[in-house]
Order: sequence, then C-alpha cells, then structure tokens
Amino acid sequence: MRIRTICSTLVLMAALFVGCGSPSESSQSIAGANMTAAPATAISQPTALPPTAEPTAIPSAVPTAEPTVVPPPTEIPPTAAPAVVAADTNDTPHLEEPAVVHPVDQPVAATASQPVRIQIPAINLDYAPVSVGLDKNNIPIVPKHDVGWYNLSAMPGQGENIVFWGHVLRFKAQPKTPAPFARVKELQPGASIYVTTETGQQWHYKVRTAVQVTPDQVNYILPVGKEQVTLVSCIGDNVIAGGGVTKKYRLITIADRVQ
Repeated sequence: MRIRTICSTLVLMAALFVGCGSPSESSQSIAGANMTAAPATAISQPTALPPTAEPTAIPSAVPTAEPTVVPPPTEIPPTAAPAVVAADTNDTPHLEEPAVVHPVDQPVAATASQPVRIQIPAINLDYAPVSVGLDKNNIPIVPKHDVGWYNLSAMPGQGENIVFWGHVLRFKAQPKTPAPFARVKELQPGASIYVTTETGQQWHYKVRTAVQVTPDQVNYILPVGKEQVTLVSCIGDNVIAGGGVTKKYRLITIADRVQ
C-alpha cells in the first residue's frame, strides 16, 4: 500500500513539472494572430463599503442639582436695655440686675498757677508775694518791704524751680517796717514752707540746704529739672562796714517739694 502511494505522488509531481515549462512556438504564433481580440472587459473598481455606523452614544441622564433656596436673613430685633429692678428691702440682689460699677476716685491733676501766699511757720513769715521780673539792665527787681516772686521762674505744680527773693534789712526811711527775709538764715533742714496759688491749692516744701554765694552765681535761679523752692536773700548777712551794708554775698535757701 505504501509503495502505491509513493508511485502516485511521483506521477503527480511529474505532471506539475511538465505544466510549468516554457510555452511552445505554436502557442506564441496563435497569440500573435489573435491580436484583434475584443477589448478587454474593464475591471470594475470595488465599490466602497459605507462606513459602519458608529453606535450612537446615549448620554446618561445627569441629574440636575436643585438650587438651594437660601432664606433671607432674619432681622434680629435690637436687644432691649436691661430693666433696672428696684432692690428689695432685704437688699437681696436679683440675677437680672446689671452689675453696677462704681468709679474709683482718681486724684485730681494739679493745675499750675501763680503763687499768692508764702508761709514759713518756723520764722513767722506770712506774705503775699509780688510778681516781679528784671529791669532794663537785667537786674532782678526786689520789692522794698515784700517778698518778690520771680515771674520768669516756675509756678507751683510745674515741676521746676520756684524763686522768691526779699531783703533782710530794714530801710532807713521806714525803720519800723520789718524786712521779709530778715530771719531766713535761721531756717534749718526740714523746716516747712507752704505756697498757696490762685486756684486755692497749697503746696508743701521742706528745707534741704542753705548756701552762701556771690551775686554772679545766677545758676541758682535757673531751671533745675525738678520742683523746688529757692529763697534768695538779696543782701546776705547783716554786715555793717563803714556805716553801710555790704552786698558781697547772697544767702540761697533751697526746699524740696513734699509729695
């Protein structure tokens, strides 16, 4: 059986080789004689197939958000002021009563004003000072029988140097009129000086020191950066020389403010 199959295969292969050979001359001449053959039938172009319709996308229904209705703001009526409830006779406080705040008394700020009275109990001095300044030669004007307040210095309450001056000797024309500063040299540290101003306020000072200076030492009547009273005894010591009074020295008495 196997031999028969092999033989059949060989016969078939031989036939294929014979068919694949070159065409004979007679075949070529026949082809040349028949050149007037009918025109070749036109090969129709393939008809374009219509495009496959894309499946229509069915949009999914998206739920539309319902708009949130915002109610208009409710107008809040103004809060009524708490009613004042009268206290019971037994002074029991009510919870609905507002707390009562009592103001704390604050110290009244002092107002600076011109001095109208100076008192020094230790030497029985009590005068209404006269406001004075400088003359045309810039020399201090000193009242004959009164205490002078130097009006270019400070007023009580201004936090600066308050200057008073006066004579220590009587004038021959009025020998019975005492000199206002005749006893200032007797003051000791700690002695009180009281100054009253136009507003009626009284200021208290205490003597700290006393120094003897020459007339050209004017720094004692200038601002010093703190409140104090300076008493200037214009003649200094009661010294008689050759029938007259020497003016070689000044007695400066300084008192600090008592807070």
